Amino acid sequence: MRQPGGTYFFTQVTYKRIPWLCKEKARLTIRNGINHVMKLYPFTLDAIVLLPDHIHCIWTLPEGDDNYSIRWRLIKTYVSKRYASFLKIPFELTESRIKKQETHLWQKRFWEHLIRNEQDYENHCNYIHYNPVKHG
Repeated sequence: MRQPGGTYFFTQVTYKRIPWLCKEKARLTIRNGINHVMKLYPFTLDAIVLLPDHIHCIWTLPEGDDNYSIRWRLIKTYVSKRYASFLKIPFELTESRIKKQETHLWQKRFWEHLIRNEQDYENHCNYIHYNPVKHG
């Protein structure tokens, strides 16, 4: 469900769950990508956690705007263009991946959840805080 100006919880997973997100250069590149996209398509980053193979975050979009997909696409593209060659992750270059211009850093899709109220927001913030503990 989309709601202009809404607050959303997201999970974005790496390609084949390869654990590269917590490397120092990756963290810096992701931070720079988020900041770059925020200038083009503003949003508030309410909470974020990077685990080795996935990201959880909460964003609040501006009033009248529900296009979180373009923001994710641009963040993933930014990181892929600046970091993929550094990682040298082996991957299958299929005809489909070439046609869709997909990289080997990210799963194509992300999971989103519209935050419905203050309790839902608190629950998802707590999840972001607890998830790294759960994963050690």
